[in-house]
Amino acid sequence: MTRRTTRLAAAWALLCALLLTAFTTGGCGGDYPPPLMAGTAPPTIRVLLDGKARSVHLRIRGQPWEIQSVEGTSYSVRGKSDLSTKLASGAKGIVLRGRDTGARVLRVRASSFLHVDDRTYRGELIVRKKESRLEIVNELDMETYIAGVIGNEVGPNAEPASYRAQAVTARTYALLRLQRPGASTKAWHVYDDQRSQVYTGMLTPPEYGISYAEMMTRTRETRGVILTWKGRPFATYYASTCGGHTTNAATSQLDPGHAVPVLAGVPCRNCTTSKYFTWTKTVTDAELAAGLKRVKRPVSRPIHGIEVSQRGRGSWAAEVTVLHGPKRSATKLPGSVFRTAARLRSHNVRSIRRVRGGWQIQGRGWGHGVGMCQWGAIEMGRKGATETEILRYYYPGVSFTKAY
Repeated sequence: MTRRTTRLAAAWALLCALLLTAFTTGGCGGDYPPPLMAGTAPPTIRVLLDGKARSVHLRIRGQPWEIQSVEGTSYSVRGKSDLSTKLASGAKGIVLRGRDTGARVLRVRASSFLHVDDRTYRGELIVRKKESRLEIVNELDMETYIAGVIGNEVGPNAEPASYRAQAVTARTYALLRLQRPGASTKAWHVYDDQRSQVYTGMLTPPEYGISYAEMMTRTRETRGVILTWKGRPFATYYASTCGGHTTNAATSQLDPGHAVPVLAGVPCRNCTTSKYFTWTKTVTDAELAAGLKRVKRPVSRPIHGIEVSQRGRGSWAAEVTVLHGPKRSATKLPGSVFRTAARLRSHNVRSIRRVRGGWQIQGRGWGHGVGMCQWGAIEMGRKGATETEILRYYYPGVSFTKAY
């Protein structure tokens, strides 16, 4: 090995060491480590707004705009001001302004806001013809997307630290989706609802008490920051209300990847003020039988008994056993599946008893119970906790990384 080669190898080793340090060093209250890729632009993410739209109303106000075909016939139209038109699926392509463009995919660009039906978005729209329906995708930069998420996920009148904590978890979750194999060629990366993260555009209801400008400010304050475990981002699950204790990923049938210790579950005294901290629901035999059939766990009637046969972290229902039919057959199913079948707020089930007309189920919380308790994060913010204190509590042992 020559001296020059040796020097290059040493320099490369030093660079790798510096990157590893940046990737694993934590901060507190906004004192984040330096970015791994300083000066790089946020990545682009594609959000599925509607996969089976019959039609949508597109509006652009007071700004230049452009619509071009991406696939199909060559189509291009531009304007300097207002546009108000219906998009629908035609015989050959997408119908725009009442005529079939012949284009199977259209890209809509504007210099500022785009309005789709009653929602407002930034970035661009990709409209794709899917047989007789339309697929509507919003393509935008990661930071603007995160601003839209935190306004919807946190809700009204939270402290800045709680919004920032939500921004970091939402960004980590989204970035992980972009790292999946083949993500760069996917038509979209995340849903706009609870299947991924709630994103209804850039404007929230007035009662939420947070403006678009404030959402952008809270996001900007954590620009590029994600959570990592052993040098890698992980699935930063979160849910509305844990009911006194978050649970582990296994109990909720979620795959944490390599970050099992981070998602092991912690006690939470911060969500007692949530209206979903406790709840009661009565489910009839017919409703339960229909629900179990829907989740592919059919039972025969009558239903003789229901019990939580295994409990996971925080006493969440890990397994539920249903006794049913003439032979009192036992059907066992995960607690999270029972929650879906019975249409419960959570599977943090505390008791089940027979009542007239069905089964009375008492429980706590709302959601799957893994990771950050959002109501708890809001209360911690009100008590003066920083975003890093909130995140370190609900994800023990986590590190902070500034990815860009």
